[in-house]
Amino acid sequence: MAERGFVEEGVWVSLDAARFSAARPALLLDRDGVLVEEVGYLRRPEDVRLAAGAVDILKMARTNGVPSIVLSNQSGLARGLMDWDDYFDVEAEIARQLAQSGCSLDATFVAPFHPGYTPGYSERHANWRKPGAAMYVLAAEKLNLDLASSWAIGDKDSDMEAARQGGLAGAIHLLTGHGGEHRARALKVATPEFPVLPADDLVEAMSLLKKSFPALSGGTWGA
Repeated sequence: MAERGFVEEGVWVSLDAARFSAARPALLLDRDGVLVEEVGYLRRPEDVRLAAGAVDILKMARTNGVPSIVLSNQSGLARGLMDWDDYFDVEAEIARQLAQSGCSLDATFVAPFHPGYTPGYSERHANWRKPGAAMYVLAAEKLNLDLASSWAIGDKDSDMEAARQGGLAGAIHLLTGHGGEHRARALKVATPEFPVLPADDLVEAMSLLKKSFPALSGGTWGA
């Protein structure tokens, strides 16, 4: 069931869930400043701190049969501030802390690119890196997700734009991480068809999702 490896231009994919037989909605989260506290190019396991509400929101998703998936830009890899071993060590620590609290992620997708540091940076790299939506499309293909019924959570306007381009139902913008400096731009991404809801943190995001994300309130999908 588990799948680990690089695809396309070097996007990292980690799957811990099997492909669903019927398309289902998902909760798609950014990592730094959302799932874990922002420290600036997180590269040391000892710096990993789960964000307030992270465990509860993942448990809520799991209880309702909604997969929780992380999609993350990791430009620190392109910048040479960390290597893949650093990244894997951090991911192992995140998984350990989540497991210790009785929850887990279903998949993780990573775009390790930056226009100023990736050799031969092209439109294809840009599509993978948020605000591009290619990671959302790949997640949907790998797991059979219904993106039109899915929601995203992020702290940057690029998270909101990627979710909008990916055809998601909506997104929640947090003030954690880089949220304060991105709030105004993030809310401007909203359209009549794509709401962007403001929240202080994941705790408040949970309340908003219960009202806006039907799959997280009815348990339609089972465990």
